[in-house]
Amino acid sequence: MRITFLCPPAEKLNGGIKYIFRMAEALQADGFSAVVAEQNQRHPEWFVSAAKLIGYDALVPRNDEVLVLPEDQPELLRTLASWPQRKIVYCQNHFYAAIGALGSRTYADFGVSAILCGSVTIQRYCAERHAGIPVYLVPCAIDTALFKPAPAKTPEIALIPRKRPIEAIYLQDTFRHRSPQWQHVAWSPLDNLPESALAERLGQAAVFLALSRLDGFGLTPLEAMAAGCVVTGFTDFGGQEYATPQNGFWAAEDDFPACLQALDEALKLWQAGDDPLAAYRANTHATVAHYTPEAFAAAARAAWTSILYA
Repeated sequence: MRITFLCPPAEKLNGGIKYIFRMAEALQADGFSAVVAEQNQRHPEWFVSAAKLIGYDALVPRNDEVLVLPEDQPELLRTLASWPQRKIVYCQNHFYAAIGALGSRTYADFGVSAILCGSVTIQRYCAERHAGIPVYLVPCAIDTALFKPAPAKTPEIALIPRKRPIEAIYLQDTFRHRSPQWQHVAWSPLDNLPESALAERLGQAAVFLALSRLDGFGLTPLEAMAAGCVVTGFTDFGGQEYATPQNGFWAAEDDFPACLQALDEALKLWQAGDDPLAAYRANTHATVAHYTPEAFAAAARAAWTSILYA
């Protein structure tokens, strides 16, 4: 039984695309027959993947295949509903999932028989919105061999402003006005970087300002923790799964005064160094330890064993 993950064009930097490839790789390593159907039959250039590929033109109705569909592609769901393959949704963002499900009773209307969920937040949403369809939690993973601190940190605030571009400008301008003592600290936007370059830049940065917005999980703050950054900013909804007062200086959603204060506190901790910073990093390491590639692979194995053989 071939497991085929349908994937949008992989040149787009998107965490959901990366995890389609990562799950296919994990299943291949466990002996499952798994491939990624990428529209152009091309591997992504912004991260390394050994997943087997086919093109969309190789997709035909067949009985010996399971199709894994993104949550936000309603045309795919409708087009493939009549095909004989089993259909599974890999839901990595519950907000985007509404695009695929809009107007339907549940995903079952499209022949979907199970849902893979990338976070606890997504799992809870899918269990309610698509009641009656089995849901499986396959949490994301942090590659600590890639995301790790540089030998020396530099005085900079790393951020990815893609989802909050106006807020990022506002926070930078207001922070420089209110906190002139940090004028020497650079602001370093990290949008649109390949995975290896992102890991390198996070490894160098002292602080990471999380600007998550409508995320299903919020992967980059965890990658920043693994890279030794002091993390601050907004948890968004997905980040509430792992955010604690011990692993970050968090602000409530859209509370910009609190975010500015949290950023100041994060920089003070980094500047203090030694024991306070070591204690903080022990807490972040404990958080990241819940999201290992091994745990991801084990969860994928358990989910697919149940889907295929239960």
